[in-house]
Amino acid sequence: MLNVTTSNLRRALELQVKIESMQRELARLLGTELPAAPGTLAGVAGGKRRGRKPGRKPKAAKVGRPKKKRVSPLKGKKRPSSPSGPLANAVVKVMERSGGPLNVDAVLQGLAQDNYIWNVSDPKKNLSARIYKLAGVKKTGPGLFDLVSRG
Repeated sequence: MLNVTTSNLRRALELQVKIESMQRELARLLGTELPAAPGTLAGVAGGKRRGRKPGRKPKAAKVGRPKKKRVSPLKGKKRPSSPSGPLANAVVKVMERSGGPLNVDAVLQGLAQDNYIWNVSDPKKNLSARIYKLAGVKKTGPGLFDLVSRG
């Protein structure tokens, strides 16, 4: 029975690489090309070329209209801010009133009570993504957030 260990496999790989290198050297000396034998490393790590085959022409560029570059509708303009103030301040105000940890839905309801004005199409997604980085707010549990000062 064979004793298969990582050190034995590593040694076998080193031997295989040496054998293939000697075969290539022999083929170079004789001026012949040896086909890759089954079970060799010819198609693995470093032996396989990427890209197109030698002598083959590159693909022709697509003809037609040039692709339009996306430009922000706010380019060169000041980004609009909410008349009700920055989001971080508004969230902190809601959490101070609550007295304990809140989830995103509860914070969103509190912001709605304070008439916070959103400049996005989906406020819940926006708040869910931004609440992790808001100043003065920390995560206290799965889906729960609280003030840093209460921690």
